[in-house]
Amino acid sequence: MQSPTLARSFFILLLVFSLVSFVQANELPRYTLGGDVLHGGSVDLAKAGGDTINLMAARHDPTNGPGEPSYYGDFEDAEGDPAWNGWTHYDVTAPRESHWNVSTYNQPNPANHAAWCGDINIPSCGGEDPEGGYGNSWSELLEFRQAVPNTGIGSLVTITATLIHDSEPGYDYTYLSYRYSGQAIADMQWWDGIGTVAVFNSVTYLPTDYVDDTDILVYFRFTSDGGWSDDDCSYPSAGGCQIDDINVHIVNGAFDANFFEDFEHGGDPDDFGIWTPVLPVGVGDFAQIWTGLRDIDPCVTNFTPQVAFIDDGIVVPGTGGSECINWCYGPGGYIVTTTGGMLRNGHLNNVIESPVMDWPDPKSGTGPDDDGIIFAFQVFRHEDLTYDAPGIFYIWGVRSADTDGSAGDVQSITGQPWADRNYVYYGGPDYLSVANDVTDLMNPGRDEVQVQLGIYQLGWMWDWDGHDGYPAPYFDNVTVKIFPYHGPGMSAREIDLAQDNFPERGTIDMGDPGSHSVRFDMARNISLASHLRNDPGDSMVVDIVPVRTGADYDGDPELHYTLDRNPVFDPYRSAGMPDQGSVTGWRAVSSTGIWTPGKWAFDLPDTGFLFPGDVLHYYISATDAIGGQGGSDPQTALMPADTTGFSTGFDDPMGYNSTFVVHALPSIFSGGGAGFGQAEILFLNDFANRGGENEWYTALRNSGAIYGYDYDIFYTNGPTSGVGNGIGGRASHLMLADYEVIIYTSGDLGVNTIANGDFQNDPGDDVGTLTNWLDIGGKDMFLTGDNLASDLVQSGAATLDFAEQYMGVSVTTRSIRSFIGNQTSPLVNVIPGNPVFAGVLQTWYAFGGCFSNNTFDGVQAMGAASRLAEFTDPQGQPAAYNFSAATLNQVGTSRIISMPVDLMFVYTDPAAGGQYIAGRTQLLRDVLHYFGYWDIIEPSGVDVPGITFQTSNYPNPFNPSTTIKYSLPSAGHLKLCVYNVRGQLVKTLIDGVRPAGVDQTVVWDGTDERGSSAASGVYFYEARALGDVRIGKTTLLK
Repeated sequence: MQSPTLARSFFILLLVFSLVSFVQANELPRYTLGGDVLHGGSVDLAKAGGDTINLMAARHDPTNGPGEPSYYGDFEDAEGDPAWNGWTHYDVTAPRESHWNVSTYNQPNPANHAAWCGDINIPSCGGEDPEGGYGNSWSELLEFRQAVPNTGIGSLVTITATLIHDSEPGYDYTYLSYRYSGQAIADMQWWDGIGTVAVFNSVTYLPTDYVDDTDILVYFRFTSDGGWSDDDCSYPSAGGCQIDDINVHIVNGAFDANFFEDFEHGGDPDDFGIWTPVLPVGVGDFAQIWTGLRDIDPCVTNFTPQVAFIDDGIVVPGTGGSECINWCYGPGGYIVTTTGGMLRNGHLNNVIESPVMDWPDPKSGTGPDDDGIIFAFQVFRHEDLTYDAPGIFYIWGVRSADTDGSAGDVQSITGQPWADRNYVYYGGPDYLSVANDVTDLMNPGRDEVQVQLGIYQLGWMWDWDGHDGYPAPYFDNVTVKIFPYHGPGMSAREIDLAQDNFPERGTIDMGDPGSHSVRFDMARNISLASHLRNDPGDSMVVDIVPVRTGADYDGDPELHYTLDRNPVFDPYRSAGMPDQGSVTGWRAVSSTGIWTPGKWAFDLPDTGFLFPGDVLHYYISATDAIGGQGGSDPQTALMPADTTGFSTGFDDPMGYNSTFVVHALPSIFSGGGAGFGQAEILFLNDFANRGGENEWYTALRNSGAIYGYDYDIFYTNGPTSGVGNGIGGRASHLMLADYEVIIYTSGDLGVNTIANGDFQNDPGDDVGTLTNWLDIGGKDMFLTGDNLASDLVQSGAATLDFAEQYMGVSVTTRSIRSFIGNQTSPLVNVIPGNPVFAGVLQTWYAFGGCFSNNTFDGVQAMGAASRLAEFTDPQGQPAAYNFSAATLNQVGTSRIISMPVDLMFVYTDPAAGGQYIAGRTQLLRDVLHYFGYWDIIEPSGVDVPGITFQTSNYPNPFNPSTTIKYSLPSAGHLKLCVYNVRGQLVKTLIDGVRPAGVDQTVVWDGTDERGSSAASGVYFYEARALGDVRIGKTTLLK
């Protein structure tokens, strides 16, 4: 038992609808913007559009084939009027059946009856697990109700009982509860895990507390979240609880009575004596089809029928309606309920379910059958997760059934659990077209499939419990596509894959190189918030499921890797692993030791394998066959499906799928002080692969920065979910001490940018690491992000201090648009005389138009901070507003430049003259030049017509020498150097002024600065001149 005083807040945190996923750490659901689930695919099958079947679609979907669709997902009839078309809807918070029954199940005395909360029809999970247990998303009430004779005085109610409980610790609970008049059910005690207890507790009723003026109400309750039960075999149990020999002692003045129940009534499973199973009241079912819904998406609108969950006081009578505060675009200004609807203190959870759909043939199990499925829909989403947000997310789910037993036991679809990615989704306000490949979530041999959409108020779990709600979400245009599929279904959330990392030792000390092992860990923290620690999973997890009829695993899945080793640490590699190889996965198990179906874990050595400067590429392969291992028609799938660059893409940050790249940091190389050097710039990609990689890496390359030599990359997996894997979750400031510059991007994210180490949300202390690093002194930082500043301001004292004292900005608004004449893509003008943008770059555009539809923070410089650039008015005139488009602040001897527009959204001003390179590249170069990197030599003199700065070399490959050609449009300083693949300087060929001219040449004879012959391999030559950089690649063969 937990005491109510200590456990109350802990219970509120943990009692959630945890959607089905990996149970190694009893995982809670995470919120996400979406887009960070990766899928496997076949190397042998390229799906043609004509092979796809629209099982469900809108009537007028142009991809419909003859006779398609079989089911409608547009919520309208042939005339365009609202119609459910076989869809149903309900309130998840209101159970439709009770699972209490009188039984001898799990009793020490097999003849003894007790009130059992369980379902005997749940099959065994194998081993010693018996039939029966409890399921997901249960909410069960057993009620005792008794009138007292003396209603003008109070009563003391004492409850004793014998309780056997068996439920998932930290998530599923048995409660002893009571209810006062006009109030929600309250709890006296609660229990989780496995145990047998003698219940003893009491509660006092005052005269005003009696329900219906006379009654005392006492309950035993059982609740379970959305995953980890006997339903999914993640937590096999003996049912939620068994309660027996209950005595309720009531003292009401002269009235003193005991009400005893032992459930011995001849074995009738429905005879509870003086206790009664009751169905809890729910929040209410608010699902309704609306026509002509308004939205605030400037790029897309939809006036056709859509499903929404708006509380107007009519859809669910008796609520009185929920009125807007700021977001008043809904019908009559109403929004979804944020206050529990008909259930006081409840949280909205409504779903709509499609009709059960017949799976199309063929289903032979051989060849590329129609085993693939995409579940797509359009959603107008609006949940910004600001400080006063209610935390109302949209959700989806799928389930299927093998009704003819072709792949095993006969299944009923109503008996199958709903499956998803264990995510709840936020974002907007905008319309979003969502497409989910859910093949791996299907049952083998399925004959029926069903899809689900819903709304879920879960923000309270992460402290978003405000009431500034919205009429969103709206759903429309649901599509279910069936297509030929090859091999097992495969998927993984990016947060469950391997994360960039630093040495576990916590500092860099090259006096002891062998101690710098870098762990191969999952991105996600697997500890509960109550543990107060950030504990990354040791292995990564992938969903791999045979989906063909009669197919099973043909051997265990494998992780294939190739390692680009840093030779500095070669003498200290003790793991005994080759540079290129594979490891076999194993079945991921729950805390109970039972395999979670379809979950596979993979790992690489944590010591003696990865060291600073290493880069690892990997992919997963899995094969199934009819009949299982050694069977017929084996089919293989890979994740990622496209492995281009797996073995060769190490010299380019976009040379291979960035999700499947692990950087062991920092990049340390021979040379420099004390015999070693390292990259001086750290690029923190806190936007992952959501966009902008090409823009950032192109700007870095065109600024002359060499990946792995001048700059390192730290890539945050799944940054929209806040799982403790930002820079503060992997490194302290001591680990970063030898970096001189940090560049940061958060793209258009407005949540979980620079985290503050809040264990209830994102446990990584990013702001502590960055603040302590700047406090070292002499450091420089460049921060960009559309809503970075507003997220910092709302996320706690430490991040607020970082925004105001380090970035030097205050936030006026999260969306500057209405403050600057409703401009979506304003022109930005530099402030004359500023110390950073003093060259050719004087203007650029901050692009926020369709379809990115960005909102930029409105910030102003504070204290000693200075504006470097400003937003102009709609006519392009400066000095119209006080907002800062770029800010410079100095803290001690460290300097911070920040922008409320991410660099990826900096667009070149076509009207500006004299710019030889893209505006964003010039901006980044100006910032780096101000920080002391790469003197920028502006073009001088008169260009020779028809000549551009370019380089080439011949022959290539070469032995023993190659000629490098270069062309200069005007005279200027040229520096031309050769580097190896580690970014180490091999030889400087030119470092001086060269005349204008085409096809000038210099010969590299394959030697280094000392005249020694260079080894065979790939080399890069870099030419810097006229404020620009050209990089070429050549190969020396011997």
